[in-house]
Amino acid sequence: MNKIRKFLTSKWCAMLSSLLAVLGFAACGNGKNDVDEPCLYGQPYAKFKIEGAVLNEDGKGVEGVQVYVRDYYGDTTKTDQQGKYVFNAESFHLYNNVWVIAEDMNGNYKSDSVSVTPKYEGGDGWFSGSYATTHNFTLKKKSEEPAPEGDKEN
Repeated sequence: MNKIRKFLTSKWCAMLSSLLAVLGFAACGNGKNDVDEPCLYGQPYAKFKIEGAVLNEDGKGVEGVQVYVRDYYGDTTKTDQQGKYVFNAESFHLYNNVWVIAEDMNGNYKSDSVSVTPKYEGGDGWFSGSYATTHNFTLKKKSEEPAPEGDKEN
């Protein structure tokens, strides 16, 4: 419920700020008169990098696995021949945690995911900082489905 309230509040504030800007009001000044706040236009953003490898149960890299961050509307990446991946992003949505998902599009392995809680460092002004982490996935082979009862030969 708290997340919904925060989301709706942020959308309401953005809409109200846009309306006031269209009407000619500003939330900052130029240092003259009685408004001493500097003008900063934009919104907070941060950079994050997630890298690692996608391995099978034998410890070998799996090529072509799609790795993406759920709820981030940016690019996805695929693993190379050694199973390595790198996901670089610049986000305007500062998430408390993100889900990183490794999904085999060929259907040979079960998908896996991990929750990552970024701790941004080195920010200033609208830039909230950077975060980098490494996570390796180990994908399990999908089991063979048994044949339906009607297909068995007597």
